Parts: sequence; C-alpha cells; structure tokens
Amino acid sequence: MLLSDRFGVQVEWYKNPDRAWLARAWLDLESRSSANFFLSWLWIGTWLDCFVKEFTLIEAKLDGQTVGLGIVVTKRHMLSSRWWRKQHFLHRTGSQQEDQIWIEYNDFLIADQEHNAIREAMCASVLSWIDIHDVFIVGASLADKFHTLSTLGLTERTVWETNNYFLDLNELRESKQTLSQYLSRNARYSITRSLREYQKIGDVVVRKAKTLDEGLALLKMAKPLHIARWGSGANGSGMANPLFLAFHEKLIPKGMATGEIELYHITAGAETIGIIYNFYYRGVVYFYLGALNYCHKSTHFKPGLVSHYLLINQAMDDGACAYDFMGGKARYKSTFSNQEGNLVVSHYSNPNIFLSMESFARKMKHRF
Repeated sequence: MLLSDRFGVQVEWYKNPDRAWLARAWLDLESRSSANFFLSWLWIGTWLDCFVKEFTLIEAKLDGQTVGLGIVVTKRHMLSSRWWRKQHFLHRTGSQQEDQIWIEYNDFLIADQEHNAIREAMCASVLSWIDIHDVFIVGASLADKFHTLSTLGLTERTVWETNNYFLDLNELRESKQTLSQYLSRNARYSITRSLREYQKIGDVVVRKAKTLDEGLALLKMAKPLHIARWGSGANGSGMANPLFLAFHEKLIPKGMATGEIELYHITAGAETIGIIYNFYYRGVVYFYLGALNYCHKSTHFKPGLVSHYLLINQAMDDGACAYDFMGGKARYKSTFSNQEGNLVVSHYSNPNIFLSMESFARKMKHRF
C-alpha cells in the first residue's frame, strides 16, 4: 500500500513480506547506512525469529532503490470493556517479557544518502497508517529522533526517559590522554585501591570467550550474579526470564561468529570479579549486561569500576572509537563517560479527546 510520496521518496507498507527477501534487503541497506548495533540484521533478524509472527514492513524507496526500512508489530490494547485501540510498536512487540531484551537507539534503518528527506517521508507515512485512536510507539530512542512526527501533527507523549552515556575514545587519543589521565583524581584512587585489594586475592585477569561453548558458559555463570543484584521479578533481571535467555542463546552463536558479540570473565585468582557482555559493531563497544560479584562487604572492592576500567583500556588498545554505556543512570557510567544524552520511549497519536482524558488521568495518578 503506497502511503506517501514526498521529496521523491516513495513509502509503502507491506504485511508479512518474505523473510528471505527482507534479510537481503536489510543487509544491503545496513551496508549503506550509519546504523547502530540494534538496527543490524544480527539483532533485528534474531528478534524476528524469536518473537514475531505477524508484522508490517515500512519500505522507503528513492529512484527505485530501498533507502528506508522499519518493522512494526501491532497489538490491540483494551482500555475498557467497550473501548480498545491499536498500538503499533517499532521493532518491539508490546509484550513486557519479549521486550525485556530492551532495544536501545531504536530508529528506522535509513540510508545515509538524503537521510533527512527519507526520515520525513517515512514519518509522514505513519500519519496515513494509524487510525484516529491508534498509537505509534517508539523507543528507547535518542530524544530527537522522532520529533518530525510532532511537527507533522501527531501528539507526542514521553512515557519513559533516562540518560545515556558513552566515552569517545578518539577524543582521548586526540588529546593524547590515557584513561587514567582522563579520570578524576577520586576515580583513579578508587580504581587503584580496588585493584590492590583484588590483587591480594590473586592476579587480576581479563579472559575473553573464544569459543561458543565458552561464551554460553559465561552467560550461564552470569545468571545467578545478575539475579542476585537485580532480583527475579517482572522488572528485575532479564536472566530470570526464559524468553530473554532464549533470545541471547540464539544471538550469541551468530554474533560470536562475526565478532560482534564479546563476553568477558574478569577474575582475581579463582574469584570472579565480573562477567561483562558487550556488543562490538562498527568500532563501537556497547556495554549490554554486567554480572558483578558483590561478595565482599568492604567498600574498597569496586567490581564494576575495575571491570570497565580494564575493558576500556583494552578497547583503546584494540582501536575502538567509543565505549558506549547506553541507557540508565549510574555513577560509574558518568565517571567514565565524556558524552551524555537522553533516551526516551514516546507515544505518538492523533489529537483527540479520549487520549487527552487518558493523559490527564495518568498525570493525576502519578501526582497522587
């Protein structure tokens, strides 16, 4: 269905296109875009295989070539016994358990050529797609990515937000600073003191999983540590969620084969300091999950600071351009980072009285 022809960009929406064709089209466009890891076919293809049966594809074309893609999953949301609406999720399903894999930097996949015109054309097509009571849901995305939807007439409501942090390693190289020289005096002292404490236990070593069996073993080893830290409830550790684990058990084999998945075991002698699960994509290290050992009562032991200190130094040695801590406020993230932004989950809908009433009710509930 052709929904938009804007700036010479034609946008069509297709129901359940052939997945083999989609894989080829996505990989081709990925090679012509500045995509982040979460828009790679490695992530998107695994997500489709694990969780998605029915979906709608947004495809933008310019001069007959695919220049934009996005995958939308639609679900019915009951507001009352007599009123329901459709929710359209970009690269998510709307299921809390399935979405606990937590996509970040969510966006359309867009070619670098004529990027702004393609984005506007794709956003304009969303207006033609959603009905008067429907909601288009995006996130977690950089805060400015979908403001075009607002300028085109949809109402924007941010339902979740946080900071994101990353360390630009090229900035350190250009200023000829080591990581230790960049860090504050207090941070250097905390890391040095913690390393001394761990070295009393045994040599501090960073081991990267080199085989699939080693990688899956580290994932299994990380589970009790992560659950101990974050709990096993619905909003706790994804390690307690079988769907989360099944997704990563499919992602890790494919990602380790391409070098885009890295799992590390940081130890002091025979004691685990932490297990870190990172993505490595286009020169950027994305810190995805850390399972840290808080077995020591003394505050002199800093497993998170030590683990990331060692891995950031390794990333610099390996020539990485950035170490991205992604979303979530945490002191250790601000300690290491030299760049900061905002991630949001936003709802976009046509202005109408029912959604205004719902928004007002939410505000009152939050206030009281």
